[in-house]
Amino acid sequence: SRPVAECSLANLGLALAEAKALLAKLQGILVPSQAAEYAACHCICPHCRMPQPLKERRTRRVQTLFGTVEVETPRFRVCRCRPMAPIAAAVPSPVCALLTARGTPELARVQAELGARTSFREAARILETLLPASPTSHESVRTRAHAAALQLEAADRQTAAVVVVGDTTAADASRPIVMLDGAYVRAVPGQQVRNFEVICGKVEREGHGSRRFGLVRSVAEQPHVLLRAALLDQDWREGSPVVAISDGDPSLPALVRAAAKAPVEPILDWFHLSMRVRHVEQVLNGFYAMAPKCQRPIDCAHAEVMRLRHLLWNGRHDDAHGLLGDVVEVAGTIGLLNGPGFEPKVARLVELCTELRGYLENNKDGLIDYGQRYRAGEPISTSRAEGTVNQLVNARMNK
Repeated sequence: SRPVAECSLANLGLALAEAKALLAKLQGILVPSQAAEYAACHCICPHCRMPQPLKERRTRRVQTLFGTVEVETPRFRVCRCRPMAPIAAAVPSPVCALLTARGTPELARVQAELGARTSFREAARILETLLPASPTSHESVRTRAHAAALQLEAADRQTAAVVVVGDTTAADASRPIVMLDGAYVRAVPGQQVRNFEVICGKVEREGHGSRRFGLVRSVAEQPHVLLRAALLDQDWREGSPVVAISDGDPSLPALVRAAAKAPVEPILDWFHLSMRVRHVEQVLNGFYAMAPKCQRPIDCAHAEVMRLRHLLWNGRHDDAHGLLGDVVEVAGTIGLLNGPGFEPKVARLVELCTELRGYLENNKDGLIDYGQRYRAGEPISTSRAEGTVNQLVNARMNK
């Protein structure tokens, strides 16, 4: 109906509104036709092979990806060949047996996928913009995303219940690596807590694609089951050792042990360790900006801290622990020689060094020779898990 002489680039082909109207109209014709054909095929009496008499006609709405469609759901009487049939079986509706849910599985899948990748409100807006889908609210997107999550968790529990025993000697050559990281999400109003922790992780193994997972320990009944299913997805065998890289939280390697029920090699994440060293370096650099009267003890402490990162990188953790004690002793001299104006900075330096010493003591089992492992091409950081947190939590929650 458009005049070709006045056509422009904007008028070429179907517009979005026209395509949506066309799809909705086509769906409104196709679905009732299929439902009527289905009812006609199932109205035959299974005994005498004759059509059952019609009792009444009802309608029912079904939500689809291309709009809400109203279909007829006729009900039939019991065939005359069965006069003694019970009343409850007298009016079956074959179309109701076809429509087992309010919406089609495709609509539920698309809503769940968009709801998993974006916020629920944004998912509803995208559907409304691009497709003539049934009117969708953020609550329906959330409900269907949660329903899909429950189905996935049930499948993971079934997978984790299977015990797969294999040759653990061969498995040592390519042990699965579990990288764990956490993030805090603000809870909705009315909850007992303001924030809750989400643990996201990634399981990697040589020759296999990575497997991501996420869980909330305070809510999940069996949080280790999800991690165990991720390990089994990487062809992991019962009793095979596992490598766990985390930020020093002791509960994270414990979660891996509960899932694997096997030896776990904990590794302290290099990034978190390096950032604690960086905090000490920044405080020392701040001393020079304060124009100290006596700079010699500051230079001595600065030289010691410059060695700290090298010692930790090459696995000399006992030397690094003793070096931090020396820095604390020198820090007291800095405050005495430069006056009371340096005391807050000195106290901060002592606090950071003490915290770092405690951090090394608490995670001594996870300290390794990072340089050697890095040169071997093996991961030493949870940066990939942090990317998973950013994708699954931060980007989806719109930061």
